[in-house]
Amino acid sequence: MLSRLISNSFIVRFINKGHPRSQKIKKNISASFILKGISIIISLINVPILLSYLNAEKYGVWLTISSIVMWVQHFDLGLGHGLRNRFAEALANKDTDRAKGLVSTAYFSMSVMMLTILIITIPLVILSNWNKILNVDTISNSELIKSVLLVLVIFILRFIFQLISVILKADQRPAISEAYLPIGSSISLFLVLLLRYFVPDSLFIACAIIAAPQMLILALSNIYFFKTQYKKYRPSIKFFSKKYLKDIYSLGLKFFVGQLAALIMFSSHNFIIAKVINPTEVTIFNIAKRLFGLPLIYFMIILTPYWSAITEAYTKDEFGWIKSSMNKLLKLGIVISLGIVLMLIFSPFLYKIWIGNRVSIPFKLSLIFAVYNIGVVFLAPFTHFINGVGKLSLGIRVVIFKIVAFLPVSIFLTNKFGAMGLVLGMLIVNLVPNIFISTIQYKKIINRTATGIWNR
Repeated sequence: MLSRLISNSFIVRFINKGHPRSQKIKKNISASFILKGISIIISLINVPILLSYLNAEKYGVWLTISSIVMWVQHFDLGLGHGLRNRFAEALANKDTDRAKGLVSTAYFSMSVMMLTILIITIPLVILSNWNKILNVDTISNSELIKSVLLVLVIFILRFIFQLISVILKADQRPAISEAYLPIGSSISLFLVLLLRYFVPDSLFIACAIIAAPQMLILALSNIYFFKTQYKKYRPSIKFFSKKYLKDIYSLGLKFFVGQLAALIMFSSHNFIIAKVINPTEVTIFNIAKRLFGLPLIYFMIILTPYWSAITEAYTKDEFGWIKSSMNKLLKLGIVISLGIVLMLIFSPFLYKIWIGNRVSIPFKLSLIFAVYNIGVVFLAPFTHFINGVGKLSLGIRVVIFKIVAFLPVSIFLTNKFGAMGLVLGMLIVNLVPNIFISTIQYKKIINRTATGIWNR
């Protein structure tokens, strides 16, 4: 009991130590760690349960459908990221009118864009041969069409409702937005457990119970926050303004170019593997990706509040705080990288505990994922800094190279080396250029020597 009190006292002192902005970050990180831990446990439990219900091929089809539909979010023209930075600036300057106008403009324009995309894509989905697209013949095309349409509608609504998460992150409260995933995942897990006993394996029903809870939780969150803590920012069509639209998109369009690269490089993974190899290989790829992504998930929990905190600090010209924070993040990155190496050593044992003998994961695939994620850990603090200060013009040039190079490189390497080749393509095209350019740009900006494209 005494040791617990001492430990708790130490934790409280640590959290309440330092700059008020750092205290806020530490509180969010502490809460996010707990919530993300719950979310990860649920997601890990979900995999073997879904595999037992759908089998490896149908589970791979679900992953592919969800990744294809996720492409839609990249067509918001960078609205979410633009809103995050501009709203954080408005809060730092205590400009309530601007903050209210930004929120209303973002919600209205996002709704128009997403509903337009829905109207355009519905006929395309209905007229497509999904058996051929997904390289599967054990599921009827009609069931595939219904499944894709259902997931599309749910994800469209989710993209609109998740703007509340952007607002929370801009307000340096990312821990609250972290609660949505474990709540939604818990509901999905409960429903999947019921499915196993009462409903024959159905891709359509599985898509509904996996995708819908998260969207419903976000919808309820919008209602709650705009009736309580964010009542003064509640979106209304009368506060929509072209001025704020330009304000958001002057920065958001730069983020959008980066989102295009993310669309091609990350959302196409499952589709490329399904087409070049088969849907079962999608399952193998995603199991390895999920395991070696665990340390990265926790590192991103720590990084997330720094984005908007850096925006605030940069707006207030507090460069000393930024330098100190970046040094701490880079040291922590070394610790995370060592953890990834340990995971690689024990990966056969970890797979055995997690999924048993249902799927066999090649060690080479685990090795290349470990190398890739160590590179991401090193790069991530610099990326968050550049995003936070909004100096994206140089990054756009790099992204254009990625967009042109990724598909041919990854398809060639996937044909030659299987799923491992796709990760190798990500390493060559995505990480290597940014590791050099982003570190140089950070040093120039933080030392106030950035000029021209380095400072735009």
